[in-house]
Amino acid sequence: MKLWYSTTSPFVRKVRSVIAHHQLEQQVELQATVAAKAESPHNQDNPLGRIPALQTDQGDWLFSSTLIAEYLDQLGKNQPLFPRGENRWQVLNLHAIADGIMENTLMYLGERMMRDQTEWWDNRHQQMIERNIRSLQYLEQRLDQLGSELNIATLYVVCVIDFFHFRLNFIGVNPTEVVPHLDRWTQQMNEKYPCLAATKPYQS
Repeated sequence: MKLWYSTTSPFVRKVRSVIAHHQLEQQVELQATVAAKAESPHNQDNPLGRIPALQTDQGDWLFSSTLIAEYLDQLGKNQPLFPRGENRWQVLNLHAIADGIMENTLMYLGERMMRDQTEWWDNRHQQMIERNIRSLQYLEQRLDQLGSELNIATLYVVCVIDFFHFRLNFIGVNPTEVVPHLDRWTQQMNEKYPCLAATKPYQS
């Protein structure tokens, strides 16, 4: 299998954490790429032009980070990250909140990183920031539901919080100030699970 990735994307980190959790590193070849560059090899067969993108051993392409994560989770031999029991919907719902936070963030992050501030759509940015704050607080109020077990929800919430710290100057929401208990929980999860500590974002 081949995974097109970057070292900074929280969507990619979700997938790489699943790979590390199940010790699938020898089965997945990492292909570094820059999604924004049209000439990047992964764009030749990837109509969405997004990362992560996984090419299976059968030559098929999987494009969504959540789809890729679940596909790899089913290949793994360790504790499944996508629950099959009665708590499945609670876990997937918490994951959906984290995913929505990142979707909100992407609506303005690229503009803030690539355009002069005079060209920013400030009202829209503020709307997304306020939604993110409410959503982060929603998660903090449900720390008892999140717990400390590693699953696709807890894994991805950690990815989101760490990404907010990584791009703090652009995102404009500091988890340490807005959700201190969730922020502390994130640090504890990074310390507890090597698959999270090993995949924290860094500038390559």
